[in-house]
Amino acid sequence: MALTFAAMQPLLDQFRGDGLVASCYADLAIIAGTPARWPGAFKAKATAVKKMLADDPTAWRQFEENFQAIGNIVEAPQTRHAKGIAVFSAAQRGFFRSYPLDVPVENELVVHQAPYLVPLLQILCRQRHYLVVHTNTHQGRLLSATAGSLRLLEEIKGAVPKHQHSSGQRRGMEQATIAGHRDECVLHYQKKLGEAIDKLWAAHAFQGIILLGEHEQLEHLRKRLPPRLATRVICEEPHAWVDEPLAIADAVHGAQSEVVQAEEKRMLDTVAERHRLGYGLAVGASAVVDALQSGQLRPGGFGYLVVGPDAHEAVARCTACGSLFVDMPGTCPRCQGPCADANLWEETVVMALKHQLTVQCVRAKESLNSCGGIAAVLPGGGHQDNPRQ
Repeated sequence: MALTFAAMQPLLDQFRGDGLVASCYADLAIIAGTPARWPGAFKAKATAVKKMLADDPTAWRQFEENFQAIGNIVEAPQTRHAKGIAVFSAAQRGFFRSYPLDVPVENELVVHQAPYLVPLLQILCRQRHYLVVHTNTHQGRLLSATAGSLRLLEEIKGAVPKHQHSSGQRRGMEQATIAGHRDECVLHYQKKLGEAIDKLWAAHAFQGIILLGEHEQLEHLRKRLPPRLATRVICEEPHAWVDEPLAIADAVHGAQSEVVQAEEKRMLDTVAERHRLGYGLAVGASAVVDALQSGQLRPGGFGYLVVGPDAHEAVARCTACGSLFVDMPGTCPRCQGPCADANLWEETVVMALKHQLTVQCVRAKESLNSCGGIAAVLPGGGHQDNPRQ
């Protein structure tokens, strides 16, 4: 259920077309626990749409068809494994897409010429994928963790004997021999575990490694990891071994939350410091749009976009060349193509992602008040400017 920008491309192609697109976000846990279920949870929103389309019978009939198609997916048994779902329908265009999500979303229903993408883009930008290593002296598990899921990838076991105590006149020598053999077995196991970590890291797009276990064992393991992996360890937490692999879910998600909060704080501190000193920062819609379109931000960690919650501000988008204009012209100054109204938050985030830039979505609106709710950290500090380094 990992969301990718490439998977969203069909939605981006629906900026204009015949009729309206119905966009629905459903919290499946809430809907499952609601007596009325579907469409009860969306009854008030559907009524509001009906009032909006009261003077357009054709648009209302199209919405009813789309609403029914969305309901069929929301109620389908195969979607119950997800925590949330995003569904987009425009039957009159022959268009339909659904995206099961591993995180809950607020129930929302929007009807517009283009799909409403803000909640989906927020999920994409906040998405983190970590490799979790839970280990003791002789056994380990490697798991994949996102904000809403934990999945076992591999189990590693080593033939490590238990601690033993010899007796008799030669106790000291025998004890040393037993302990030495055990240490060799532990070392062999840790080497095997490190190789498995290396292999999985190469095969997946993880953004960090979380280590769980006893402090001494984690220190030994970290020292034996290649430097390129040791530097990607973002969190170490003490956690006793448990028989059930997914019993560590709460500990993992707690560690993830701490990491994300620390990352957001570092990023906001960078924005605040640059704003105070007046360098390397574009603030406000006009300056940020200019920075994005003029190539001042480059992929690979050299600059990134920071956005607060969607303020529902408008921007003009050229339907021919895709350029954005904050001053809302009706005709594109660059190619003379017609411009259409679009969502500023949505368009700047999409443009940044198209250019493979990092986008940081801040949950607290007030944290970016001084920047007009949007900012771009410009190149100038090397790789330390990348909040995920």
